[in-house]
Amino acid sequence: MCGICGIFGFDKSIEINNADILSMNNEMIHRGPEAEGEYCHKHVGLGHRRLKIIDLEGGVQPMFSQDKSIVVSFNGEIYNYKEIKDRLIQKGHVFSTHSDTEVIIHAYIEYGIKCVEQFRGMFGIAIYDHNIDELFLIRDRLGIKPIYYILEDQKLIFSSEIKPILKVIKAKPEVHIPSIDFYMSVGYVPGEQTLFDNIKKLLPGHYLHIKNNKFEIKEYWDLDLNQDQFKGSFEEAIEEFDKLAKESIDLRMISDVPLGAFLSGGLDSSAIVSYMSNLSDTPIKTFSVGYKNDPESSELIYAEQVAKYFKTEHTEYILEPLDFFNSLDLLLKYTEEPIVESAAVALYQLSKKAKEEVTVILSGEGGDEILAGYPLHQIMPKINKIHNFVKWLPMSGMSRTNFLNTEKKIKYFDWVNQPLNKRYQSISNDVTFGIKQKMYSSPAFLDYNNKTADHFEGLFNKFENRSDLSKMLYTDIKSWLPDDLLVKADKMTMAASLELRVPLLDHKLMEFTSTLPDKYKINGKQGKHLLKVAMESRLPENIIYRKKKGFPVPISNWFRTHLYDQVYDILMDTKTLSRGYFTKNYVENILIKHKSGFEDNSRRIFSLVNLELWHRKFIDC
Repeated sequence: MCGICGIFGFDKSIEINNADILSMNNEMIHRGPEAEGEYCHKHVGLGHRRLKIIDLEGGVQPMFSQDKSIVVSFNGEIYNYKEIKDRLIQKGHVFSTHSDTEVIIHAYIEYGIKCVEQFRGMFGIAIYDHNIDELFLIRDRLGIKPIYYILEDQKLIFSSEIKPILKVIKAKPEVHIPSIDFYMSVGYVPGEQTLFDNIKKLLPGHYLHIKNNKFEIKEYWDLDLNQDQFKGSFEEAIEEFDKLAKESIDLRMISDVPLGAFLSGGLDSSAIVSYMSNLSDTPIKTFSVGYKNDPESSELIYAEQVAKYFKTEHTEYILEPLDFFNSLDLLLKYTEEPIVESAAVALYQLSKKAKEEVTVILSGEGGDEILAGYPLHQIMPKINKIHNFVKWLPMSGMSRTNFLNTEKKIKYFDWVNQPLNKRYQSISNDVTFGIKQKMYSSPAFLDYNNKTADHFEGLFNKFENRSDLSKMLYTDIKSWLPDDLLVKADKMTMAASLELRVPLLDHKLMEFTSTLPDKYKINGKQGKHLLKVAMESRLPENIIYRKKKGFPVPISNWFRTHLYDQVYDILMDTKTLSRGYFTKNYVENILIKHKSGFEDNSRRIFSLVNLELWHRKFIDC
């Protein structure tokens, strides 16, 4: 696990300064505090920060082919590198290290850019080929590892993080104004754009290619919902899932340094720990977070139960209100864009605690996305039934009346009056058009709503002949997963120099689950039906079938009590209001309603606070 960066000049007369690459590297020392490397040759510069995981002595980067013509800087893990290496040896390739990075070099020499089709893992890879003066940037299929880039002054500048790019560009950072609506709608900025104007993300499953001064981006993988559906029985589906999950976790336990697991006490993380315990000859180290004097949010009792069940070496961390608030600046420093993920603060603090004992951690991200575990996956079909009824009534077109006195009521009113393909904007969709009419200070922002709607409708409608549930899951996998959940996971763990691995997002496992019938995923009121039944022989029943909590943080209570004054001062500050995004009346109203207990506006408050603090940290500087 590492960080990569680089600069490529389209004009060969451009000379890349080694000091710039060094400066970019220094901005992400947390991603690789154990080693660094820079390579500059005329119009090309590559940088690398290293966190040693595999081949501790031999994996120095940037790494070169034997004839020095191929240079690679690589962030991530190729879990099946030994298998690929064996095939390449049979073809006559000679290796000098035991690292997966060298496997990338030889695979590229043998197969060209199609080498990526063989990689099973998480990765952000930069390959420069001296022979033909070509640069490739490759991002893994699901977007577990990030790659950001900008085009400036006939140069491509790229990095695993945004801060290194900001360090070397000439232009002052500015806000990409249309992305404000994306952020307010779903809590993150989906797709290739970031909240920084002109700084973009390489999309998951894509590679960027520069040849003869021509710049192109191509997709090499997508989840194909048109493939044949699984025809086997439910029992056969469980058997195949179990085989693939075990294989995925076994691959992700390969490490030359200590590893452990995050354990929330929920189904996904508990399932991961159960497989790891069966595959390990020694007790697994597990780590959990809880909250002082807040039993409603804390899940420590369930994590402790699972830890005792599998005899793990268990560690708990307690997060308090002021610890949370004082960590917001660090949260933004490492996420670099505001995300409405209060759990990110807890994850960062827990990662620091885990780093005291391990360098690699496994986590349960992905179970809800591949097997329909979120309540909204079941709520949306119910809303469909109401929509199909009310669309014929005069009520569907009526103006919003006084009974719509909370944001939750406005959201559901808007949802009921929209078909699913226009309503569904990933699992975190929270701000609908009716709310935006009250929130935004300028009609111009309401126009951006159309761009947001078009983006999600395009994802939902990509595979016309699949079920509504399949379309919802695909939308989540292409937006919420890489642009919110995995951003939090990667950046908070790497901030603590901890490598996170997510076995439920193995692409082979995901390709299999995407073929399963809906009834194998949702059965009555039970989401993740297949996983729950599969775990009945592995986990206590109350762990499998208890109510889903996710990764809760008690900000609703904190913003009403301990932290109310702090967030009020930020949001009602003249500087905040002068940005011109939101009306003063709206902001003050949600604060008052939240404090009084009239409605829970904690998510909205957190999103506004995060957005303002981001401006102060990155835009106002």
